[in-house]
Amino acid sequence: MSMRIKKYVADSMPEALKLVKADLGPKAVILNTRTVKKGSKLGILGKGQVEVTAAADATRGKIRKKPAPKKNATSQPSDVDQEVRAPRPTSASGPSRTQVKKEKAAQTDPDWANRLSQQIQRLQASVQSGIRHSPLLPGALGVLSEQLQEAELGDGLLEELLNGILLEPGDGGLKDLKPLQILARIQLTSRFRKPAPTRLGKGVRTVVALVGPSGAGKTTAAARMVAHFKKEHQAKALLVAADTDRVGGLEQLRAFAGILDTPVVVVRNPEEMEETVRSHRDVELILLDTAGISPIATDQVDQLATLLQGAGPSEVHLVLGASNGLQHMRDALEAYARVGVDRLFLTKLDETSRLGAACTLAIESGLALSYITDGRDVPGNFHPADPLALCEMLFQRRAYAG
Repeated sequence: MSMRIKKYVADSMPEALKLVKADLGPKAVILNTRTVKKGSKLGILGKGQVEVTAAADATRGKIRKKPAPKKNATSQPSDVDQEVRAPRPTSASGPSRTQVKKEKAAQTDPDWANRLSQQIQRLQASVQSGIRHSPLLPGALGVLSEQLQEAELGDGLLEELLNGILLEPGDGGLKDLKPLQILARIQLTSRFRKPAPTRLGKGVRTVVALVGPSGAGKTTAAARMVAHFKKEHQAKALLVAADTDRVGGLEQLRAFAGILDTPVVVVRNPEEMEETVRSHRDVELILLDTAGISPIATDQVDQLATLLQGAGPSEVHLVLGASNGLQHMRDALEAYARVGVDRLFLTKLDETSRLGAACTLAIESGLALSYITDGRDVPGNFHPADPLALCEMLFQRRAYAG
C-alpha cells in the first residue's frame, strides 16, 4: 500500500484540517502539528500559522492528481508530496530544499518510499487505536500515552484524549511532556459532571442510601459522613443499619455511632424501613448503610431495591473502592443501576496509585462524584470530590489534598 505525506499551512487549525480533508480525504491521519511564524526569513515576528503534517493511503479516496512530469525532469516518489499552504500569491521559484532531498533519496534508495510507507502504516494504526504503540506517537505524546496506560485509563477515553491533543496540542506543539500533561488534565476534568455532595436544607429531611459491593467501605463511609455533617453543620443525624448479615458489621456501626453520639436503628425488611423513616421526622440526615452485594447476585440487588423503596431516599450513592479494576466497576454500576444510583462515592484512594479506572467510570457513567476517602482514620480522611484534584493525582501519584 502506497502512502502520501503532506504538510499543510494555514492561518488556523480548522482551515488546515479542511485542506487535509479536501486533498487527502476523510481517512487522512494527522502525524504532527505545530505553530510556525510568517513575515520574516528567520520565522520570528509576523503572524503565527498552523502547520499540519498528514498522511493517507494513495489508493483510497479522492487525492488530487499531480501534473505529469516534464521531459528530462528528475522523477520523485509518487507517495510523498510537498507542503501545501492555504491559497495565497506564490512566486515562480525553483524546487524547495525538501523536494531536492526527496528526489535525492529516491535516486539513491529505491526502497525508501516503501519503507516510509510501512512506517506510516504502523503510525496510522497507532493513532487510530490511540494506545497500542505509544512509542510511534509523535513527540511527547507517546510518553503521555504510556503514563495514562499505566494509570489504567480506559481504552476508549484514552484514544479520544490522545486524538484530541494530536489535533489541538496548543502553542507548544507535541515536543514537551509537561504542557501535554496539563492539557490532558484540563481535558479530562472537563469531561466530569459537576460534583454533587449532599446538601442539607433547613426543615427538610435528607435520606441518603449508600450501596455497593462487599468491601467497598460503606460502613466507614457512613460514619465519616455523619461526623462531617455533625461537625460542620451541627446536623441531627440517624444511622440505619440494613446490613445484618455481615459478621461484625452491625457491631462496627454501633461502635462508630457511640463515638459520634448518634442513634442506630436496625431494619430487616421494607416495612421496618418505612416505619423507621416515618417515625424520625425530627432528624435532618438519615444515612442508610446497606449490605454489600456482588454485582452478579441480581436477586439480592432486586431485594435491595425493594428495601429502599420503603425509605424513599433523596440520594443513592454507589460506593466503590478506587483500587478496583475498571471492568469490576462497570459491572457494579450496571447491577446497581436498578436501585436508582445517582452519585459515585470513591473510597480507599490511599490504597492505589492508579486512578484511571475511577476517572474513566465517572466520565463514562455521567454520574456526579459526591465524596472520596483516602485513609483509615474514622472520623477523618473524608473530602467532597474534586475532579481536578483527582486528575492531578492521576499524574502526580500523591496523597489527596483535602
